Amino acid sequence: MIKLSIIIVSYNTASLLKDCISSILLSSFSFDYEIIVVDNHSTDNTLEMLKSFPSIKIISNTKNLLFAQANNLGASIAKGKYLLLLNSDTLIWGDNIDKLVKYFDTVDDSVICIGPKILNEDRSVQSEGNLGMTHWDMIVKHFKVGQIFPKFVIKGVLPPGTYRFNKNTPHAVAWVSGACMLIRADLYSSVGGLNEKLEFYGEEPEFGFRTSNLGYRTLYYPYSEIIHLGGKSTPQSFREKEMSLRRYTILVEQTVGYSYAIWTSRITRFSYFLKYLMTFKSSIRLLIRYETDVIKYIKLKLKNSPEKDHL
Repeated sequence: MIKLSIIIVSYNTASLLKDCISSILLSSFSFDYEIIVVDNHSTDNTLEMLKSFPSIKIISNTKNLLFAQANNLGASIAKGKYLLLLNSDTLIWGDNIDKLVKYFDTVDDSVICIGPKILNEDRSVQSEGNLGMTHWDMIVKHFKVGQIFPKFVIKGVLPPGTYRFNKNTPHAVAWVSGACMLIRADLYSSVGGLNEKLEFYGEEPEFGFRTSNLGYRTLYYPYSEIIHLGGKSTPQSFREKEMSLRRYTILVEQTVGYSYAIWTSRITRFSYFLKYLMTFKSSIRLLIRYETDVIKYIKLKLKNSPEKDHL
């Protein structure tokens, strides 16, 4: 019986994908697993490269289905008890995934998803789970509330655990990085998988938001580690910015609503403004400008399509 189905969506990342698969095959597992690669119509040598891994299941799409639909397609043929949604630009080693799955076996049925500690290539911490999407979550995140005020001052004001995350201790989070998400296969199916209305942006926070509203929990498990080579940056070109704004707006539509998102960006922009006053870094000024564009863009959407907030 297969316990784990590892699903990797690929698009023109042949070299990275080869390294990712090789790292999986060199890792230690105490159970049977399968690897499913969903290729989104790559034009490089991905399919040719995959011939060197005959045991891998391959779904070759005739067009780019993006992240959510491709993962859902992989999940539809998966036979494992758990699904591991894994980016092609990740590396694993040792028994890290084995430990993650074994930990999942110990938690109750309310847990739908668990994520490991995500490391950069230099082994610095990239992600240890994320806060939610409420305004208070944004204040805690951007203004370091748990670090500024003593615990007794804010105890009772914040939901338990949200004021200070210990990256070396397992804890509940709102969502984990989409680079590596371990999910119960039966629950993944019952909640509808990843949201296919999203355009390669925000799949993991939307999944966490939606499943939390259904009563499920997401956990962060630091004793399992993987390396994620990819990174995020503020879009620079006009085309990149337009695409980013459109994709973020779709996420907003599916979660908190336009008006709520405007105030979220205002909180974020104010935190960047304070940081800029302390550092005068041009990179922070770009972030301020981007959040201003976000607010303008969503205001226009709200004007044209009035709706009620979801929170």
